[in-house]
Amino acid sequence: MQRSEPENGRHSTPRPRPLLRVMVSLCVGGLLVGLMIGRLLDPVAEMPRVLAIQPSANGLQLSLDRQPEVQAGHLEGALALRIGASAAAQQGQSRIGDVPLRWKLEPQGNGVFLTLVSTRPLRGDWDSAQVDGRWRLNIRVRSE
Repeated sequence: MQRSEPENGRHSTPRPRPLLRVMVSLCVGGLLVGLMIGRLLDPVAEMPRVLAIQPSANGLQLSLDRQPEVQAGHLEGALALRIGASAAAQQGQSRIGDVPLRWKLEPQGNGVFLTLVSTRPLRGDWDSAQVDGRWRLNIRVRSE
């Protein structure tokens, strides 16, 4: 029994089919383009909203629909808070003991800026807690 050799002297090995390569390449390319488009069109997470602002015995109480990011600081005797939430501009007055307190809420950039001002320099702190499915941000203020 004699083996037949190919005419060119090489043994034949199975080659991948060109159509299969093209289809796999198109599928991988389509997947990558789809992922990029999905990333571009991904809706941005909505910011928490300030639902209500109420004066309390020692400061303010804000009601929000979700937990916000809060940063506080003191500016020349005023208490300033940057809250990662959305709200319309508002302002109001209250009293802490016998000291008048004015507050102003202003949208700025990607959040709101809450400023509390009084006739005396203010110090304060804040905390938040979830109450009845909403977030309550309590701001306690004291004069120096």
